[in-house]
Amino acid sequence: AMSSTPSKAGTPGKSTAPDPAIDDAKAAKLAKTKASEKALRDTLLTAVRVVIVTLSLITSFQIRLFAVERYGRVIHEFDPWFNFRATQYLVDNGWTKFFTWYDHSVWYPLGRPVGTTIYPGMQVTAASIYHVLTAWLGVDVSLNDVCVFLPAGFSILACIFTGGIAYEAGSPGRKWSAFTAACGLMSVLPAHLMRSVAGAFDNECIAVTAMTATFYWWIRSLRTEQSWPVAFVAALSYFYMVAAWGGYTFVLNMVGLH
Repeated sequence: AMSSTPSKAGTPGKSTAPDPAIDDAKAAKLAKTKASEKALRDTLLTAVRVVIVTLSLITSFQIRLFAVERYGRVIHEFDPWFNFRATQYLVDNGWTKFFTWYDHSVWYPLGRPVGTTIYPGMQVTAASIYHVLTAWLGVDVSLNDVCVFLPAGFSILACIFTGGIAYEAGSPGRKWSAFTAACGLMSVLPAHLMRSVAGAFDNECIAVTAMTATFYWWIRSLRTEQSWPVAFVAALSYFYMVAAWGGYTFVLNMVGLH
């Protein structure tokens, strides 16, 4: 005998209406899963970027120590030896005597008014670092070592500022990837490498850093209308660039064109 009780499944041929509460719960669960996956992906990507940037900066320094590892902590080439001698004179005699120093041992037989014929930014930088390390921090280091490792150290800063330029120029969502790639490329770029080898105590070793800093702060000052105070930092970077190298005209021309 067939039961007269109606079937709970409803009338044959007709589907039951979906429960809105269940659908909302499924949608919320799916959104939460996607958000968790995105957060995990972003975290892993950030970790990879940090590792790449860290390795790039370490490589930037270590790859420039080849001459030191092979020949020791010596200054090489011709101009770097004069620059070291000028830095030693600045450390021993102070800025006033350095600025009025007339060196009779060069440019024979006329001699050379050193203070008015060089860009003293590098000498002042090396002397300041040496003074901070020895007088303030009590580090036992020679002026020779400061001058030898200065190019390799400043190469790290140049990589960071170049990455900053790429960050400002990158499209939204890919800025940090651009920063990472620029740091990696700048760390091994031959044109930068040849000017920042340890022991090559020449003007370009800090001028490249000053140049990239000027470009970065200039671009950064144009990010929004409220960013204009950053232009003063760009001006200070440009002043440092002028004091470091005669190639400051390249910076001025590029800023003017921009």
